[in-house]
Amino acid sequence: MQNYRHKTSGKTQKLVITEGEMDAMSVWEAQPHWDVVSVPNGAAAAKKAIQNNYEWLQYYDKIVLFFDNDEAGHKGAEEAAGVMPPGKVYIGFLDDYKDASEALQAGDSEAIRAVCNFQHTQYKPDGIVDAKSLIDVITTPTPPSDHDYPFQGLQNKLHGIRYGELVTITAGSGIGKSSFCRDLCTHLLNKGERVGYLALEESNRRTALGLMSAAVGRSLHLGEHDRSELVEAFDQTIANWNLHLFDGFGSYDPDHIYNRIEYMASGLETKVVFLDHLSILLSGLDGINDERKMIDQTMTKLRSLTERTGISLFLVSHLRRTSGDVNHEEGARVTLGQLRGSASIAQLSDACIALERDQQSGSESGSTTVRVLKNRYSGEVGVACKLNYDLSTCKFHETAIEAEFDATTDF
Repeated sequence: MQNYRHKTSGKTQKLVITEGEMDAMSVWEAQPHWDVVSVPNGAAAAKKAIQNNYEWLQYYDKIVLFFDNDEAGHKGAEEAAGVMPPGKVYIGFLDDYKDASEALQAGDSEAIRAVCNFQHTQYKPDGIVDAKSLIDVITTPTPPSDHDYPFQGLQNKLHGIRYGELVTITAGSGIGKSSFCRDLCTHLLNKGERVGYLALEESNRRTALGLMSAAVGRSLHLGEHDRSELVEAFDQTIANWNLHLFDGFGSYDPDHIYNRIEYMASGLETKVVFLDHLSILLSGLDGINDERKMIDQTMTKLRSLTERTGISLFLVSHLRRTSGDVNHEEGARVTLGQLRGSASIAQLSDACIALERDQQSGSESGSTTVRVLKNRYSGEVGVACKLNYDLSTCKFHETAIEAEFDATTDF
């Protein structure tokens, strides 16, 4: 760094760092009581120059980065401030001039002194918030949820659906994850919510018919139906819904999916998104050698996307294959450790809901146990409710949970 003046008088040691040598000399002429230096190779190399002089900079109590008021100067100042002694760094720019040299040539020494003395702000890295600034955020009343779940037992455990949360739904193969999601989706659509639905394993026709079936109580996706019947159902449902689907069957590039979800949230003001399912999303990645690592990366991006856009994201995830007596297709209990591929699915989800049913029982409408595996909101986990699925109406019907035996009261 080019040191044009180094004074040590006074109790508080103050330093100005400029982007160029002419600026350093201009600052010294306008403000002769502060030490002034310049970075040697412009704003782009400022970070490296600061790192090379870190020990020397620790001597000062206050450091003002006085760079050019242009894009390169703003970027360089932010990058340099990030590697400087914490709590001492301030950033300031001239309003009416590009740099200190231009201001001095215009005879405006006062503008230079203003940047040095008060026209600057203390650098705070992104993500660091003074808690005292949160008074309005903390004290503004907010409802416990934005929507209720359609099943009372699940509502009692999770206390509702909240924007900004990621909820994972899991079960064995063929247990009814997609049907469960359609039921949740139609519940929200009928309440007027704006919903995005990305069913990566089926066509939009199948998705639409499934949602219509759940709404009107007829299995429109099975068998053949007259056009008039389908038009009537369409007019009762999709024609009145705020629903957007993803037309990308056979195209699973994850970055493409993230982009479309963000567009739904920001461009279409969609508040709830269903993504079915995680495994097929990963199938769009070529040459996967480490599935766990890819799931970690994908979950981190989905978590960030959920928080950044403020949507409520329902994510379907498969269970890993088990050996021995644990068979989820025959009703075995689901645990968090059985989520496929990575612990990040459980760690980054606000809630995890598991469906358990013995699909080999011979009854298509056999009882499904809905179990809450994780609940970041209140910590309440365990069996939430039992559901019976009626194939003819495509609807779930909640049944009461049998109370567990209590030795202290049940004799």
